[in-house]
Amino acid sequence: MRQHHVLIGLIAAATAHADPKLRPDDPKTVIDVKPMLDKLEVFKDEYGKYLVHLRPDAVEDLDQAGKWLFYGDQKALYQQVVVGSGKDGNKLGWSLWSPRVKGMQFAEVSANGTETTVTCEYKTSYATHKLDQLPADQAKAFLQKATLHPPLWQRQSRLLARDDEGVYYFVDALREEWGGHGERVFVGPKGQMKEIPMKNVVADSAGEIYATSSGELKLISSKDSKDDKKAYWRKGSKKEELTLLVPQDNRYLIYGELGVYGTLGVVCDNN
Repeated sequence: MRQHHVLIGLIAAATAHADPKLRPDDPKTVIDVKPMLDKLEVFKDEYGKYLVHLRPDAVEDLDQAGKWLFYGDQKALYQQVVVGSGKDGNKLGWSLWSPRVKGMQFAEVSANGTETTVTCEYKTSYATHKLDQLPADQAKAFLQKATLHPPLWQRQSRLLARDDEGVYYFVDALREEWGGHGERVFVGPKGQMKEIPMKNVVADSAGEIYATSSGELKLISSKDSKDDKKAYWRKGSKKEELTLLVPQDNRYLIYGELGVYGTLGVVCDNN
């Protein structure tokens, strides 16, 4: 199924419809399931969570199928961020944003009309799990009580660095479609990072400064090349140069090992 996947958009584009004035758990963001009630199937995974998607034979186009892909519990299900999808006859496949997958770039969901599987990990081969489908009457009853929301996760990484002792410095902010800004700074070793209250944020052609109650985190652009950047942590008169890390290359570290984030509302969240 993977060979049939065709990229249909980036993560940012997939959530661009979101209203920055609303939060995913705001009652106004609830998605009305009634028009699609007879076209959706419901599956339960090993963690007691539920995956909802269109029946393969009810799919008119891949974009429509991606908009009706949800994951969550009995209280709230969240729309998944589709970064790739494909269709081969009655077989459907989606690549989903899920930064806690292991040895993979995206989570994979496949549906062939008789079963739906989720793949969250790759070692020497793909570890694929078959989901348990709810009977049609139970699925309908579940959906009539369920609350469907846009994607839960609204933030993106801005800066990741560490010192020579293994202390990490991490900055995130709201995604542009959710208004941008809202920067936060976290400092500490893996699993023990703490958010430090912000005092000021400066961003210009020379770099970025995140001033906190404990010190300043600076990202300085080279005069010769904006790609040649250096990061520093300054506390009082002490200034320490940090090792910059590329957030995209350290997704599992950021979303899993640092311990900064809780649930993301995505498939493979427990991986």
